[in-house]
Amino acid sequence: MNGIVCEQNVAQEAYDSFRSGKMKNGFGSRELVTTMFLGLVTLPRTAPLPHRDWYFSMFPYPSMYLGESQWRSGGFPKFPSSATECGTRTISHQPSRGSSTTASAKIVGGSSTPYGAYPWQVEIQAYSTKKRGYDHHCGGAVVGDLLVLTAAHCVTNLDRPEHLRLVVGKHSLRGKDQHERAYRPQRIIVHPQFRIDGPHSNDIALIKVKASSETGIDFDQFVQPICLPESDIGFNEGAWCTVTGWGAQKPGDSKSLSPTLRAASVPLLSQTTCRQRDVYGGRDQNILDSMLCAGLLEGGVDACEGDSGGPLACQQDGKFVLAGVVSWGDGCAKRNRPGVYTRVAAFTPWIQSTMDRLGLS
Repeated sequence: MNGIVCEQNVAQEAYDSFRSGKMKNGFGSRELVTTMFLGLVTLPRTAPLPHRDWYFSMFPYPSMYLGESQWRSGGFPKFPSSATECGTRTISHQPSRGSSTTASAKIVGGSSTPYGAYPWQVEIQAYSTKKRGYDHHCGGAVVGDLLVLTAAHCVTNLDRPEHLRLVVGKHSLRGKDQHERAYRPQRIIVHPQFRIDGPHSNDIALIKVKASSETGIDFDQFVQPICLPESDIGFNEGAWCTVTGWGAQKPGDSKSLSPTLRAASVPLLSQTTCRQRDVYGGRDQNILDSMLCAGLLEGGVDACEGDSGGPLACQQDGKFVLAGVVSWGDGCAKRNRPGVYTRVAAFTPWIQSTMDRLGLS
């Protein structure tokens, strides 16, 4: 890494924040700020600033974005870049597989998971001015000690986007769990082509966590990162993966959130199957190569409202890999209407480039 990018109104304040390991959240400032590099490399005065559309920020900073063709290319390190090994857990759990009549296999109306069985799960909460407190909003996945991955539609069009909270080690929505911890987002980056190829296209976003310690998110038995895929190899049709979340138990009823984290085993479907006319063919949103379908065509097993942004985890070589992000579907658990996920492997270059720009590589 050539340096750490800090955006501040005052250079000295940025330097002090960098030296102390703290980064200013930037709330309450809408004027253009200076981008500077601190560390091994200092940019000359004549160096051009990045284009203002480099990324979409939910905070009141100017947006800046460099096209993917301009980003550094090359091989990708194993994800996430942390001393903690990704995709592992100490508490095992295997949701039931097979017929939709197996109730325990459903998130919709299914059974709870053991606490700590899915340590990469994040609950994204949004502040409710009406309730003067935080409510469940979406799911997400821990992919690094300072990085959470979720769906783009989870973090756009919010009245007060700065009032988000990221909760890890969470199991019950009815109280505080023993090992849960809450973090603030420092930066939210939505894919620059979100909704370019349809209302659900490129539905992916990254959240940089505001560090509360030198290490960011503290990992333990109940909080662990999931691995990011280096390719689609191993994600074959018929492979069983696990989707988790607190989503609605009754389709169409957003108030019927599960009180505890649930999991469902769903088989991966081929693009050919998902694009069939009696499935998702001929719709306003085409099934793109950057999407992934999973579920039983007979219905009954699916993610639902409130699960958006959550992880679809597949096992590879004994580790859990983030194959998909809960994105969209026609209802919940309907016949011939499987869940549609953002295919994370299709966005690995963008994820790596964004991590580089955030100083997280």
